[in-house]
Amino acid sequence: MLVIGLFRQSIELEQALAELEKNMIPKEQVLVTFMDKKNNEHKHMPHPFEIGICFGTAAAVIGATCGFALTLGPIIWGLIGAFIGYWIGVGIYFFINKGKSSSPLLHEVTVIIQCKEEQFLHISNLLWKYEPLSIGHHPQ
Repeated sequence: MLVIGLFRQSIELEQALAELEKNMIPKEQVLVTFMDKKNNEHKHMPHPFEIGICFGTAAAVIGATCGFALTLGPIIWGLIGAFIGYWIGVGIYFFINKGKSSSPLLHEVTVIIQCKEEQFLHISNLLWKYEPLSIGHHPQ
């Protein structure tokens, strides 16, 4: 029987492999394969400049509108609003994202274990103990 487990590359995987080897399964019956992942899923994270420009544009419109009633006129108040709005937008961006850091992409690892049918339940329970993404089996 083949038991197949899918893990993230982590210390839990190393612990599971060590316990498998210690308890019942020799190295020759375990195959570990690192999976390559194409990074096609590019999530667009807005840049602080983009957020600043959005806030600056909105503040410029408000400043120019209010500038018709104020002494310096709409152009000066529009420029003042753009400057202030830009820095407010950049500040808000950094305030919201100050604790977030991009986590490194952990590769997935496939572990294939050849075992006897009587060992399947014990091996699958052992693998589930170390937080796999999924586990499957295939009778030979």
